[in-house]
Amino acid sequence: MDIAELRNSISATRDIIYLNTGWAGPSPEAVVTRIQTVLEEERSVGPASLAGLRLWREVREQARSAVAALLGVDTEETLLTHGTTEGVHIVLYGFPWRPNDELVTCNLEHPAIATAVDVLRERSGVSVRKLELPPNAVEADMAELFSAAIGPQTRVVALSHVQYSCGLRLPVRSIVDAAHRVGALVLIDGAQSAGQIPLDLRQLGADFYAISGQKWILGPEGTGALFISRALSRSLEPLLITHSLADAWDRHLEPFGVAYPLRRFTTASQNTALVAGFAEAVRLLLETGIEVIEAKANCLADRLRSGLAAIPGCSITGPVASGVSCGLVAVAVEGWPPPKLVDELWTRWRIAARAVSYPLAVRFSVAAFNTEAEIDVVIDALRSLASSQPPSV
Repeated sequence: MDIAELRNSISATRDIIYLNTGWAGPSPEAVVTRIQTVLEEERSVGPASLAGLRLWREVREQARSAVAALLGVDTEETLLTHGTTEGVHIVLYGFPWRPNDELVTCNLEHPAIATAVDVLRERSGVSVRKLELPPNAVEADMAELFSAAIGPQTRVVALSHVQYSCGLRLPVRSIVDAAHRVGALVLIDGAQSAGQIPLDLRQLGADFYAISGQKWILGPEGTGALFISRALSRSLEPLLITHSLADAWDRHLEPFGVAYPLRRFTTASQNTALVAGFAEAVRLLLETGIEVIEAKANCLADRLRSGLAAIPGCSITGPVASGVSCGLVAVAVEGWPPPKLVDELWTRWRIAARAVSYPLAVRFSVAAFNTEAEIDVVIDALRSLASSQPPSV
């Protein structure tokens, strides 16, 4: 499937300029069809019949294999989840914290990490070092900042690969190197990176990596995955049961083909049809080519940034340099509160975007299925709005 075919298979592109994939992407027709097909098959045989259970195991393994290929890891190191937040919390709340252990993160983080580290500070006495990271930071400064902050007391570094509010792309490899030098582990929130940029976790070296299915992967809500390095699967305690109970339960289930590596970290059952849609979405991405997808999205995002930079009253709040930027483009328009600007864009031009709170801005998620013509409409719309005042109501 090429980019044009991908766009044509997404119904939301018919009469909407969809620039909110960073929240939830519109699924291609093949993903929706796969969900419907599996849902119908499950309905016809019954979800808990032998045939239904066999269907679930087949779908589960298809999804885990697809995720492993996407991340460049082994299938045995992948766990299906209901989204990035679940994966992040499996790691952060399952880690054997001791009072005064240090966790390093930054000020731009999504609540998936930001809220969890505050809970750890309150419940476990974890010392949280939250670095002040400018939303338009450059790579060398970020690498130096994290290297200086990570020290002997650091046990975990928890960061997003791409910051959701501004699109800042962090130098994960250099951060991992700094952490590993002192024996610390690295957890990466990949909600805004998986499906948008090529990922090779062997090269990145992250110990844990959580992703969502519904964003840039263009899969259904309620899907995702977590990578746990094989060497570290016993370093975490399952959230709901102990290792020993999980091991006993796996031995009980093994003859029935239910047990599999990392199953002990599963927190709740999953919908077979949605997982099948997730697997299909990943398959389509791999078929299209992540490098191709990234190149197209970056080209469009650069076009948007260039157009916005020429509009008086518009300020890009995130990075602009290649290497630290991506398809997320955030802009503040003088005189316009972001939520009101989002409403106006939707009402007048059918442009789907979202407001973010830090820095205050409207965030556009530029995906590969968008077009130059759509980007130009957005630029013209913001030019028009920047020269006017928002309505009072």
